[in-house]
Amino acid sequence: MYSDPKRTDSRAGIQPNASGAWRAVFIMQFLYIIAMIDRNLISLMVGPIKQSLQISDFQISLLQGTAFGLFYATCGLLTGWLLDRFSRRKVVYWGISLWSVCAASCGLARTYGQLMLARFGVGAGEAVLSPASYAMLSMLFPRERLGFAIGVYGIGAILGGAISLSLGGMVIAWMASMGSVMLPIIGEVEPWQATFILFGLPGIVIAPIVFLISSRADRPAVAISERPHSTFGAFLRVRRAYLTWHFFGFGLVTLLAYGHAAWFPTYLVRHFHLNMAAIGNILALSTAIGGVAGFLSAGAIADRWFGRGTTDAHFRYALIATLALTVVGVCTFLVNSLVISIIFAGICYMLFSISGLAAAHLQIITPPELRARTSALYLFVINVIGLCTGPSMVAAFTDFLFRNPDRVGSSLMLTYAIFGPLAVTAFWMGRAPARQAVADSL
Repeated sequence: MYSDPKRTDSRAGIQPNASGAWRAVFIMQFLYIIAMIDRNLISLMVGPIKQSLQISDFQISLLQGTAFGLFYATCGLLTGWLLDRFSRRKVVYWGISLWSVCAASCGLARTYGQLMLARFGVGAGEAVLSPASYAMLSMLFPRERLGFAIGVYGIGAILGGAISLSLGGMVIAWMASMGSVMLPIIGEVEPWQATFILFGLPGIVIAPIVFLISSRADRPAVAISERPHSTFGAFLRVRRAYLTWHFFGFGLVTLLAYGHAAWFPTYLVRHFHLNMAAIGNILALSTAIGGVAGFLSAGAIADRWFGRGTTDAHFRYALIATLALTVVGVCTFLVNSLVISIIFAGICYMLFSISGLAAAHLQIITPPELRARTSALYLFVINVIGLCTGPSMVAAFTDFLFRNPDRVGSSLMLTYAIFGPLAVTAFWMGRAPARQAVADSL
């Protein structure tokens, strides 16, 4: 059993300032919306970018996943260390500023290499947001309410995705109707470049909003001089089985989510011959309804089960949801009906929302002074598995297995069929270690 004599978990019997705690949730949710817009906008501009830079589906997938994900995952380890030692609000402020500048810089790229470097920067800046959010919210909410709070924060991903699809689709269509765009100082740019600039710059102005969060969430739980040097390593060794199944299971769900998000708009273009403006509006609605319902219901149900003594509640819910996700995901690409495909996609977005449960249960079993680093490690692993692999896996099936860009739907279906059952198995295997980890944390 892991033990630290200096450990004090402030959530036991915590009486949070409700208004201050929920203010922090909504501020971080708003920042998450901004981050997801900057992250996902590229999925709507696959065609124009490919044509402009003369690149393949696989190269585009590297921009969507690997270029962003490698820096997002790797820099997350550094930001976790910073967040456990320094002002969390200040670290978040600089992260927002970095990703916003780099998101706008995507619009200045004239070559594939330049665009990839800009995506590196977006990933590095956004790496700070979720570890900071999980650590700060865990200081403001008791464990039996943390799942719902993190679920509400997670809705930011859904709303950001919906806004990028809807508003992004309209802006891209408007920019395309203008042809090339002349910008002050910068000069002439293509419509896709102008879109990146337009969406990236506001984040620089928005960044100071993080300082409206209570300083109680800002400070690390234990002074650095009081921490044993080996505490984090000891925690990882003792929780090895739990962390293995947790990271593997939720990592595979992340793979499915990012693969779907990156290529489903392109599937609708190639299979149903829709334009991006129409796709943006359709997917924005299905993403918003499915995702919001998913995050709220998953958090509320898991919190209720956990409050009644089911200490592996988060794993149980994830197992059931992933089993359903596998079936619905495969069926999405078997039907030849646009309406049914969109409905099934909305259900997939609802089931993807179990990611909030992953963060909540991890905070529950982690000592307060280790939460940011543990969250950063979790995000590193699931993004290496999911974000770096998901979009590229689908593209690799399309380019190298089916050898036909019109078979992107078959690639998505195959991805669900392979990785969905593996995720279900991981959640089943992780239930017993989850129960033990909670018992040891009490």
